[in-house]
Amino acid sequence: MPAFHFNFYDLTLFLPMAVAGALLVGGIPVSTRATRYSLRAVGAVIGALVALLVMEALPVFV
Repeated sequence: MPAFHFNFYDLTLFLPMAVAGALLVGGIPVSTRATRYSLRAVGAVIGALVALLVMEALPVFV
C-alpha cells in the first residue's frame, strides 16, 4: 500500500491552494520587485504543502 496517494483530480485542490498562498504571502508590502516575486513563490509552495497535508489527512477523518 503506497504511502502517498495522488490522482489527477487532486490538482483541483493543489492549484487553488497554491494561488491562495501566493496571494496571501505576496500581499506583504516590500520595496523591491524581486522580493515580492520570491515571496509569491514561497507562498505558492506553502499553499501546495498545506493542500498536500489536507489531502493526506482527509481519509483519516472519514
